[in-house]
This record gives sequence, structure tokens and C-alpha cells, in this order.
Amino acid sequence: MYTIKRAAEITGVPVATLRAWERRYAVVRPERTSGGYRLYDDRALADLVTMNALVEQGWTASQAADEVARRRMITDDTDPNAGLHRPPLPVAEPELVDEFIEAAKALDPAALAQTLDVAFSRGSIESVTTGWLLPTLAALGDAWVHGTVSIAGEHLASHAILRRLSTAYEAAGTPRTGPHIVVGLPEGSHHELGALAFATIARREGAVVLYLGANLPPQEWVTAVQLHEAEAAVIAVPSKGDVDAASRTARALAAAQPGLVIGIGGFEQEAVTGPGRKLGHDLVAAAHGLVDELAG
Repeated sequence: MYTIKRAAEITGVPVATLRAWERRYAVVRPERTSGGYRLYDDRALADLVTMNALVEQGWTASQAADEVARRRMITDDTDPNAGLHRPPLPVAEPELVDEFIEAAKALDPAALAQTLDVAFSRGSIESVTTGWLLPTLAALGDAWVHGTVSIAGEHLASHAILRRLSTAYEAAGTPRTGPHIVVGLPEGSHHELGALAFATIARREGAVVLYLGANLPPQEWVTAVQLHEAEAAVIAVPSKGDVDAASRTARALAAAQPGLVIGIGGFEQEAVTGPGRKLGHDLVAAAHGLVDELAG
């Protein structure tokens, strides 16, 4: 049996969404302890994974809940034990990484879109980020460095991903309550896909996120943090050329906002000097951990 927090971690569905799905659609009916705490079994987790995958594919929540119920009836009728130990839906296979790179090489927007459709249909944004997006971005960067993907191909592919992540960010909505976090990139930095993925996951976890995007000077960071009344600022450092600007931004924030939690993420986070904590390279765990810390 799993607590609601653990169920959220396993399925990639935020705690608030789990409660809403139970209340509005009765997609699962978790047991309750004597103290009223929810407990989820393996079958409930399997149903939640299915529900989340359908919603990610564009089904409305009510349609997805009806489909989960229909599938549950079928499996109950044919095999009472079906689904009890079903693993989460798989994320994109490694072949999808290769297909995406080949589409970037060929400057083929239709093939890029088709690969993205498949990748983003395989699970929650959290599982897709870990299992497909980050490996694909690394492969795309390597292909560009080695000249197998042109600058035009890298830009085409990156913007295709950016549009998908932007849609996911908007779909996450803005919670009414929750810790306030500012996320973005320092001055001169433009590779924002990892930062936007982090912002999306933090939003889904219940944070009130202000995503600033790329190329933001230090004083603009300070102003944004003050106006947003942020408790934390997350600076993405995707490349070596961003390290100095990120360090300057962290120092400016620490000087202007004592007590602000400053998180440093991205591939080159360890090279950043001065104030701020390194969030690590597990993007999903970093987002969940920061939101939990601030909410606690």
C-alpha cells in the first residue's frame, strides 16, 4: 500500500490532481487509515497511470475516467488479478531518440511532430522528461557538435520541443496557493528546454511558477523575484558559456533578497560559484524536492 505522496511519485500525477480525480470522477477509491489518510494499492496505481496517459494524449478527464472504468470491467471479467502488478506505461523507446535525430537531420517537421506525438503519449510529462526528453536533448546536442545535424536542424527540433513543453506548461495551470518560484536562464543563455521542463513539473507539483525564459540580466531577475514575492529562484545553466552569467545572477539575488532559496540546475551547474545550491541532474526529483521543501 502507498501513501498519496508516494502514489504521486510513482505515477507522476500531482497530489492535488489525485485528490481531484478521486473527488470528481471516482477513478480510484483508495482505502483510508483510521486517521483518514489515503492508501493506494497496485491496482489503483495502474488505473491512475492509465488515466494520466489518456489525459496526456488529449482525452478529457471525464472521458479518461470512463475509459479506465471500462478497461477495469473488462480485466475484472477476464482475469481477477489483471493489472495488480502491471508496471507503469513505458516511456519512449531508444529508437524514438534516433528517429527524432534523423528527422532533425532531414529538416522534416512532419517527422519531428510524429515522433513527438508518440513520445509525449507514452506517459506523464515527468516520465517523458526523464525517459525521453533529456536523452534526446543530449543526443541532439552531440549531433550538432559533430556536424551530423545542422544549425537549422537543431533549431527546428528545439522549437518543436519548445512548443510541446509550452503547451504542457500552460495546461498545468496556475495554483491558487503554493510556494512561489521564479525559473529562467541568465543573461546570454538561450537553451531553455530543460528550464521550461523544470518549470512545468514544478507547476504540476503545486508551485506558483513564474517562468522567465531565456537571456535575463541579473537586475531583471531581482525585480521579478520581488514582484512575484518568490521564495525561490531557479537558474538554469545549460552550457559552459552560461556559468559566469549564472554566478553573477546568483550573487545579485543573494545580495538583494537575503533568505531567498537559490537553486542552480542544468548540465553545467557544478561550475557555478558563489551562493546557491546545486539541484542535481535528476530534473524531476529536483523539482519535486524543491516544491516539497518550500511547501513543508
